[in-house]
Parts: sequence; structure tokens; C-alpha cells
Amino acid sequence: MRVIKKINNNAAICLDDNNSELVAIGTGIGFPTVPYELKDLSVVQRTYYDINSMYYELLNALPKDILEVSTKIVDVFRMRMDNSISSNLVFTLADHIHFAVERLNRNIKIDTLLKYDIPHFYEKEYEMGVEAVKMINRELKIRLPKEEAGNIALHLVNAGAVAGNGKSQGYVDSVIYDIREIISKEFNIYIDKDTFNFSRFVSHIQYMLKREEKGASVSSENYKLFVSVRDEYPKTYQCVLKIKEYLNNELACNLNEEELLYLILHINRLCVREDCYRKSITPTEK
Repeated sequence: MRVIKKINNNAAICLDDNNSELVAIGTGIGFPTVPYELKDLSVVQRTYYDINSMYYELLNALPKDILEVSTKIVDVFRMRMDNSISSNLVFTLADHIHFAVERLNRNIKIDTLLKYDIPHFYEKEYEMGVEAVKMINRELKIRLPKEEAGNIALHLVNAGAVAGNGKSQGYVDSVIYDIREIISKEFNIYIDKDTFNFSRFVSHIQYMLKREEKGASVSSENYKLFVSVRDEYPKTYQCVLKIKEYLNNELACNLNEEELLYLILHINRLCVREDCYRKSITPTEK
């Protein structure tokens, strides 16, 4: 196996004996100067083929234990499903789990869209979601709520989601473009639309529009947290208010405080990954 590009000290892009590209995970595999020939294959702990390059950066952000449990979940899911499963699912699901853990640590409770219908519409995926939550809690020694099974099931059904607000996909794309422009202008930054970070943000917007269409807005007990986050990130909050006004004018979509909270977190997350997390959106100095 030939190591051709370092991702980090423990992950690298390689070529196998058939000259097929893969991502290899192993302690110290990315440490030597590349390119080089890896002779001791015992150091390789896991390989991933056919991964879109936009997901490589996630390996620098995802904790090892979360990537490992995501891999186990996808392995089980792949064995149980008849249809083809994207190789990228390991990374997108790991990112979803990572954010779910972050929400748990911040005591943010999010209701699942169509949570009562998922077990009936997507029986296999929901069963896998229930098992996945048990695996996550066991492997990470945490206690994700059972409702997370529905979130994972939806992610397994379609990690990208579909915005179904009665408009054409071209119209939805136009709305997403406008939201991107609002964020770019507010923070005076460039947001690359061809990155996983932006793709993930788009997925959140699509889920949000779908919830609004179904009249299933996020509802929980996060008001105190909303106030805290609003005060902690005033610049991001002002940006979110502009997006709220835009969506209200464009789609008659009136975001509640729970949606605003979630949107603040996603915009901050987008900006962190785009290396624009700077004074204008960092917490106010005490």
C-alpha cells in the first residue's frame, strides 16, 4: 500500500495494489513524509473506499470513538439492507452523532420530525436507529435519549434530506442561495458551497423547511438555553434574525425561538469549520 497524502497523523489517503484510492486509519500512518510505501499493513486499523474528498476534513474534527461507533452501525445497517449504501454514510452519520452528543452535553432537546410515523414508514431504519442508540450509549458511555433513534433513522433513510415545501427544487436552491448570501454579507466571509460543511448546513435548512411545511416545528424546553446562546453570540443572533425575516417574507415561514437556537448553533458550526470563527461571532467578552 502506498501512502500518497496525509490527512492527519492517524489518517491518510492511500493507493492499494490495484491502484484504487482509499482512506486508511492507523496509528501514525500519516506521520512519515509522503509519499511512501507502507510495508507493515498491521498498523492499518480500518480502510474506507469510494469516499468523496469533501469528507476528508471531517477526520480532523471527529473523535476517534465516534467514528468507530459510526462504522459499526453502518456495517450492521449494510448487512441488513438490500439496497446499496453510500460509503460516505460512515462519515456523515459520525458527524450527526457528534452533534447529537454536543446537544446532549448542552442539554438541548430536539423533537424529531414525524416521530410517530417513522416506525411505520421506515420500519427497518427505525429498528436500526433503536439499536444504534444502544450501541452509541454503550460504546461512548453516555445516555442519548430514545428519541434519537428517529433522528438516526431519518439520517439512514436519506442523510441529505429533501426540502418539500411545495416549491420546485430550483426554488429551494434559490432560497438556500439567499440564506448563504445573508450569512456571507453579515460576517463578510466567503462560504464555499462545494464543501461538506456547507452541505451539512443545507441539510439542516432542508429539514427546517420540511418541519415548517408539516407544521411540526421544533418544540422543547430550551428557552433558557436560547436566551443564554442569544446573549453569548449576539452577532450570530442578528444574522439569524435577518434569515428569519427573509423566510417570513419569502415563504410565510415564522421560525420560533427553538428553531432560532438551532440555527445559531448551525451557523456557528459552519463558520468554525470554514475558519471564520473570529471576534465577530465568538462569545462576548466578560
